[in-house]
Amino acid sequence: MIFCDMGVHPTPWGFSAYDKIIRKLIERGIPREQIAAVGDADSDAKKQALFERVRQGSIRVLLGSTTKMGTGTNVQRRLIALHHLDAPWKPAEVEQREGRILRQGNENPEVSIYRYVTQGSFDSYMWQALETKARFISQVMTGDNGLRRADDIGAQELSYAEVKAIASGNPAVLTLAEADAELQRLALLKKNHMDEQYVARRNVRILPDTIAGLSERLASLSADKATAIAHADDSIVIGKHVVLRQDVMAALGQLLDSTPRTVSDMRRIPLGVYHGLRFGIILHAFSAPDAYLEGAATIRSTLFRDPGPRAVLNALERLASSYALECERAQRDLSVAEGQLRDYQARLGRPFALDSYLAQLTALRDQLRAGLSAAPAEEGEEKRPDVSELAEQIKALKAANTFDSAPGRTAKRVVAAEEPVTTRIRRRTETSLTADATEPDVIELPERTSPPHESIQPPAMHEQRVARGR
Repeated sequence: MIFCDMGVHPTPWGFSAYDKIIRKLIERGIPREQIAAVGDADSDAKKQALFERVRQGSIRVLLGSTTKMGTGTNVQRRLIALHHLDAPWKPAEVEQREGRILRQGNENPEVSIYRYVTQGSFDSYMWQALETKARFISQVMTGDNGLRRADDIGAQELSYAEVKAIASGNPAVLTLAEADAELQRLALLKKNHMDEQYVARRNVRILPDTIAGLSERLASLSADKATAIAHADDSIVIGKHVVLRQDVMAALGQLLDSTPRTVSDMRRIPLGVYHGLRFGIILHAFSAPDAYLEGAATIRSTLFRDPGPRAVLNALERLASSYALECERAQRDLSVAEGQLRDYQARLGRPFALDSYLAQLTALRDQLRAGLSAAPAEEGEEKRPDVSELAEQIKALKAANTFDSAPGRTAKRVVAAEEPVTTRIRRRTETSLTADATEPDVIELPERTSPPHESIQPPAMHEQRVARGR
């Protein structure tokens, strides 16, 4: 199979990439009737007949575009090689292409995949764009939920400098464009670092008050919890009078009947004492009222629109039994706030880690730019650095300072995201196998793998792959 998305239709002056490929294949000894282009099959019936001839082996070479020869093309039975003459625009399209040959039903134990790149052409940019997009997709889809950000791939437009570098074919010009792009990334990272420093300074200033408030609330809730436990058997006070258990419903209902049905603003109405803590209802203008229980702290529970005495008593019982949960929640919030404060204090004042690299690369870039634009050196003038030497220094500097534009956390973060289902099944299967090697009827889940990304080396690349199920 030969994939080529460009040159599907002849140009106005009559050139057709497909026709030229077919002519060259015929010159190399392949009979014309054994070569086909999927575009010649202009109906579903003709396309299926063509695919059947490929599966039988009467068609040895099939040409087409990703759109015409991608999804739904089942011709893998005898396929031995796949050729990428150009690069599509999306990583999924690369997978669709290679999924035609790396597929169940291929009778060959090993197949070949070729990618062709023309040095100094647009091919290098296209494959670089695919690499950037694939990295972004991998960051989003990875099982490592500790990543804090992903690279933005929304803008893939070429700068004028990159177009010039691609068109010129001068390695030094291309290195200059790459250095400019690297410096833009470094400038963005430095801005992000400064933003993080601002956030750290703000939170170091705010969090101590938050921690103090949470500590005070935790202490108040703990005190109220102790009060509710100590007075659990006390009689309920309605209004200002202690009421016997059998008379609570009537007394509370009479008091509720005297409360207003609607209010124009929030209104707090005390009703009595329950388990040693004050209780009442809070009326709202446009929403259902709340029942509250108050000691050193206040906790609430939402009621129906027109609450009766039974609803209020049920809410009070829920509130009185929820103090342990409220204390746990306050303790958890306090621990989170304290951890955030330690984190921000550790980050505060930390210098930008790539400052030295930024300064060195800027200096070399400026020298290379001056060397490419300067007039020839005059006699007696101090010898300037050679542009090729500067380009090599820039490449060496970049190689020695590789970094990710979206670094993850240095330590694993505990997240609430659910573990993927397949990961849980595989882990449980492995655990059961380890615990009991003699356990019968254990089903091993096949691991779905994707072909690795190869480094691109012009003018052509060749790789061997084992055909397997997709």
